[in-house]
Amino acid sequence: MPTATSPPSSCGLFVLWRRLCSFNTLGPNYPMKISVHLIPIPPPDQPTTSNHDQSPGIIFHYTTGTKLKQIINSGVIRPSTAQVPPHEKPVVWCSSSCTWEPTATKCPIPGKIGQLITAKAQAGLARISLPATCAPHDLRELSTLAGTTPETCMALLVSGLELGSDPSAWRFSMCPIPTAVFRGIELFDFASDQWRAINLAELASRN
Repeated sequence: MPTATSPPSSCGLFVLWRRLCSFNTLGPNYPMKISVHLIPIPPPDQPTTSNHDQSPGIIFHYTTGTKLKQIINSGVIRPSTAQVPPHEKPVVWCSSSCTWEPTATKCPIPGKIGQLITAKAQAGLARISLPATCAPHDLRELSTLAGTTPETCMALLVSGLELGSDPSAWRFSMCPIPTAVFRGIELFDFASDQWRAINLAELASRN
């Protein structure tokens, strides 16, 4: 696992490390500070295009076709409880990026191959457009609001980087998000490399 002095080997991300203080000259009560600057570089095989430009104030919840049906049937996007310890609060994850969120891929293979495997196994790749106010928090607030340990936050960050994600785009909600606030639903069309809008009737007719 990469350490604080060894940047993670990320897919599509360049990590620039800059030491603010090379020595601890103020004594043991003033530890050295290190700032990490993440510069996202989208991988070439990510679904990136859309039939329209992203509207201001819009974020996305990335999921699969199978889970999209569950969301529609339940009427809400529920906070994810997968691998969440009992002492932590689950959250709904979203992204401010209009490209596919790599951490939403349901297999450990990054890039287009992992996306194709996920799409075949779970009835496609889907994204839901939402008002940004639905998920106003970012990763820096996860520990305070959800009780996530700093170690887990760092593990999420490193895991996201290794998959080619941009953690600065991550947003979350502490509450379920109702379907009433959805601005749009799209499925990714690999043939045209485009997100394609879909209505509820078409979704219901899909296997």
